Amino acid sequence: MVTKEMGTIDYYNETEGFGKIRNDIGEEVLFYQSGPINGFNLKKGLKVSFELHQTLSIAINVLIVDPKD
Repeated sequence: MVTKEMGTIDYYNETEGFGKIRNDIGEEVLFYQSGPINGFNLKKGLKVSFELHQTLSIAINVLIVDPKD
């Protein structure tokens, strides 16, 4: 089961391919991503949407909402 959420990238390690998203209620969620999303490099402060995988407690299907940030 998955839940759609919004948040902001709080940390991203490009070398290791993982990071943390802080969702809109302040919780941190781990995500794995090995490269750009839709041509945009990931960085702290980007607003994203994602699905929370309930069983694994990780963010999946991460999409950048506003690449200007």
